[in-house]
Amino acid sequence: MRPVPDSEIGDVSPPELDPQAAAAPARAEGGSGRYRIRALDRALGILALVAQRPDLGLQSLAERSDTSVSQVLKILATLEGHALVAKGADKTYRLGYGAMRLGHLAARLQPVVGVAAMVLDELREETGESIHLVVRDGLDAVIADVRESSKTVRVVSPVGERTRLNAGSAGKLFLAYGSRDLMAWLVREPMPAYTELSETDPELLRIDVDRARRQGVCVAIGDFEDGAFSVAAPVFEEPGRMVAAIALAGPLSRFDSSIERRYRSAVKRAASTVSERLQNPAADAAGGLEPDADGGAGTG
Repeated sequence: MRPVPDSEIGDVSPPELDPQAAAAPARAEGGSGRYRIRALDRALGILALVAQRPDLGLQSLAERSDTSVSQVLKILATLEGHALVAKGADKTYRLGYGAMRLGHLAARLQPVVGVAAMVLDELREETGESIHLVVRDGLDAVIADVRESSKTVRVVSPVGERTRLNAGSAGKLFLAYGSRDLMAWLVREPMPAYTELSETDPELLRIDVDRARRQGVCVAIGDFEDGAFSVAAPVFEEPGRMVAAIALAGPLSRFDSSIERRYRSAVKRAASTVSERLQNPAADAAGGLEPDADGGAGTG
């Protein structure tokens, strides 16, 4: 995510996929190489590359995935036959209707997406900033739903964008409310530095995570994208079991201590509302976000 002026929105491209990651078999959480199909791994890597870069043609896809043009052509033809990709008039490839259908089905299987929808709308209306519903996939925080700010300068992050748990406010909350094994798993290898402010020191990261757990909210300043901030609070599907985070993101030019206090309060209330509705479906879903007091400013 990054602060983007309105005039640039049409030119914003999603983060690039590592070409080797598209070509090589991915390491699935708890997966075993014995049962993986390399050809399918390669095809899914191409599909992921098309999803992230819908402006690429055959030659570019082959180069970025380190795969021969003939192989990529066969993979694309197969994916096109299942409507997972579509070829445009300009000979670039994009996701097809079959992929869209799978995405909608996946979203329906995540109850929190539907339950949170109205609350995300209300939070964007209240704050004017971009709002993200974030879930965890292994060691990554993944954006599951977005309400983009209508302001001229805003943070733009697509659904599906991934960040390692050491960066961003939502990722640190997953560490705060996850098992100790999760933190141990994360720090076992060097953590990525998205900016100079990204926390890659395990001990300093633990301090941030402990603070987030104590406060029940996390504030991140420029640790995933320069010039951006985010404020997140946890969503629980049952007491003690975090299933998602609601994060508010915007440019640092609109952030100060008074705004931080206001956003902490608003995000915590929104997350609490979604948690209550997940845990008690019979609760009044028409209730809005009522103001409450929230003390304590700082960064997390």
